[in-house]
Amino acid sequence: MAVCASETEVGMAPRIESLSVRNLRSVGDERVTVRFPESGVLVLLGENNAGKSNVTRALDILFGDTWPGSRRLEDHDFHERDSDGIAVEVGAAVSGIPCTYCNGGEVAYLSWSYDPQNPSEGGSPVTYRFTCSNQRCNRSYVKNEMRSALSAAVLDADRRLDYQLSYASKYTMLSKLMHRFHERLLADPVRKQQLAQVFSSLLAEFGGVPEFAEFKRLLAETAADLGQNLPYRLDIDFSAYDPSNFFRSLRIHPTLSGDVRNFDELGTGQSQVLALAFAYAYAMAYGQSDGTILVVDEPEANLHPLAQQWLATRLNGLAEPGLQVVLTTHSPHFVDLVHPENLVMVRKQENGATTVMQRTREELRQLLLGRGAHPERTHAETIGPFYAAGATTEIISGLFARRCVLVEGPTEALALPELLRARGLDVLQEGIAVVSVEGISNIAKWHRLFTTLGIECFCVFDTDSNKTGTNARDLLANRQDIMAALGHDADKAKAENLSTHPISVEDGYATLNPNFEGALAALFGDRWSELYVDAAPLVGDSKSLRARYAAQHLGGGDFTGDAAATLDALIQAIRGKPAEQADANEAKEPAPEPSAPDQSSPDSVETSAPTTADEPPF
Repeated sequence: MAVCASETEVGMAPRIESLSVRNLRSVGDERVTVRFPESGVLVLLGENNAGKSNVTRALDILFGDTWPGSRRLEDHDFHERDSDGIAVEVGAAVSGIPCTYCNGGEVAYLSWSYDPQNPSEGGSPVTYRFTCSNQRCNRSYVKNEMRSALSAAVLDADRRLDYQLSYASKYTMLSKLMHRFHERLLADPVRKQQLAQVFSSLLAEFGGVPEFAEFKRLLAETAADLGQNLPYRLDIDFSAYDPSNFFRSLRIHPTLSGDVRNFDELGTGQSQVLALAFAYAYAMAYGQSDGTILVVDEPEANLHPLAQQWLATRLNGLAEPGLQVVLTTHSPHFVDLVHPENLVMVRKQENGATTVMQRTREELRQLLLGRGAHPERTHAETIGPFYAAGATTEIISGLFARRCVLVEGPTEALALPELLRARGLDVLQEGIAVVSVEGISNIAKWHRLFTTLGIECFCVFDTDSNKTGTNARDLLANRQDIMAALGHDADKAKAENLSTHPISVEDGYATLNPNFEGALAALFGDRWSELYVDAAPLVGDSKSLRARYAAQHLGGGDFTGDAAATLDALIQAIRGKPAEQADANEAKEPAPEPSAPDQSSPDSVETSAPTTADEPPF
């Protein structure tokens, strides 16, 4: 059905609705699709080498500086570097771009493929086409005005501030600004006539210089005399003084205290911020009518933490006037949970192919309800604000991990990694985040969100068997909520059904009886208590710091019997391996003391780490 002009929103800026990629670099035969949000910044997050840059590369192929039809790929651009028998495919659903072939139709989809095995009649491996929303329009050749209606301004390691604020191509931010300026400058007939009159006056003033007027006369006469019948002559070009051409001479430069500086005097972080400032100003001035996609690769690069936080608070403002903003990041400061539908979790599957996970708010609601969220308090429109209100930088950092261990507070978050490292699990090396969620009441909440976004979680919480009365009832409700999130029966949370072992490892969780300090004192006896006391003169009264100190200073001889068996079982469970409860509670033969407190003993659990010490997970 044709879309009439009256049915489309007048003045609506061209925009991308979704992007799909297949067989491009780490993206395999399983097509990857990313939806663009109606508002806010689209954020691609994940580990290094997960494939985030390959998604933005697909954007660059369709909407970057180079005309897609002339784009060429190398062998490494094909998935698994195999160009034999596969085609790279990139497509985008778009809106707001009129079809120049028919009345009322719009460009609905742009598709690009690169297939060396099936070239066109002219021998080109590229196929670049569009689909019109008007089903009666049978055209597919993309005209330049269709393609240029949407363009990507990329800020990455190769195209920073000095590139975007140059005339290196017609798609740089400065070129686009000058093009728009020229359009607006000459759109008003009265202004155009006034500018022509100003130019005539300038030429008259130039002619008033006697020596120059004589030079011009002699140049014309001599060229005519010497050239005889030649058609060409020499003349003086004053177009640089034509006010309607001033846009061609405009330059943007950095200044310091009013003095002009060069771009190479700026630090990379400063360049990044100033480029975003330019983008923001452009979006505010032209965003409602211009189709620009701003792609920012790692905006946190070369910025200190406070500068990252400041810049992150400003980035969402870029998307408000109509500019579409896409960024890749490894910084929690640029993750805005107010818009969870804007988050794209980028990961690699076991076969090495990139996959993405992006949830709509309704999908999130349904999945959260399926994991035990309260039906009367879980609404699609409030999920984002609810999680954003309870988020901390540490919690959001868990979104970048391979697995998360959710613990109640900072004591466990600081001390538990030291205990695990002593038995052979380096959580940093294996990409496991031990995250304090600020209280037992928040464990189920964050377990639901993280697992919904594809992050495997393991929960560690107290039995609180020493609590009574109202406090005990409230804690029971929190434990029952955790069981619901884990998919277990609520009765498992009752005090009489909880293990009295110091650390009891179960399916998806472990309990500390009655709490972390009590569990460690029971496992390590007087040795733990002595170290805990020794820490006070060094770290003060902080329970968290004293617990970390004690964990760091336990020796290999302390990890014997029940302590060793329990921690080994916990490590297996955290790594996602099945662990039998009997193994956790049954004492093993004492392990030989390691040569240093931070080294694992020879019989510690076998590592299944996907990385080595020389291959960090980030």
